[in-house]
Amino acid sequence: MPGYQPGWYHKMISDCVGEMMTGDLKRLIISLPPRHGKSELISRRLPAFLLGSNPKTSIIASSYSADLASRNNRDVQRIIDSSGFKALYPETKLNQGNSRTVAGSWLRNSDLFEIVGHGGVYRSAGVGGGITGMGGQWLIIDDPIKNREEADSPVYRQMVWDWYTSTFSTRQESGGRILIV
Repeated sequence: MPGYQPGWYHKMISDCVGEMMTGDLKRLIISLPPRHGKSELISRRLPAFLLGSNPKTSIIASSYSADLASRNNRDVQRIIDSSGFKALYPETKLNQGNSRTVAGSWLRNSDLFEIVGHGGVYRSAGVGGGITGMGGQWLIIDDPIKNREEADSPVYRQMVWDWYTSTFSTRQESGGRILIV
């Protein structure tokens, strides 16, 4: 990403994510103020890197809304479709058309995409949204709570916790990792 200017904390994040990739660290929470590059690193670049490094990787990514989760999904796809990515990871390819059906093609839409010929998959959903039916080696939540009003609401916080414990965390595959921003 030409022009990206990392700060010292990006190096720290990178080191911790590196520990997750080796399996030394299974869970990580990253907390920084808004506009400090957390989503760019964790929700956009990391999934593309993981799928490039291992096109069989399964990722479930979530955010406070389905719209934000879908936007991150599309951003990951744009990275994978870029010429620079293709030069680095020629084995990691997406279906060239938008496909919502399973019959005869690899899925590619703003909720789910698959890596052609390898079975890697990226599934996105909003907090509270449906992710049952699949597991993930990497489970990523970026901004589970939208704003201060929701953060101050015991009812909303309990809803997020219930979804996390009853749905999201149960999708973790053996040896999987959970990363929360």
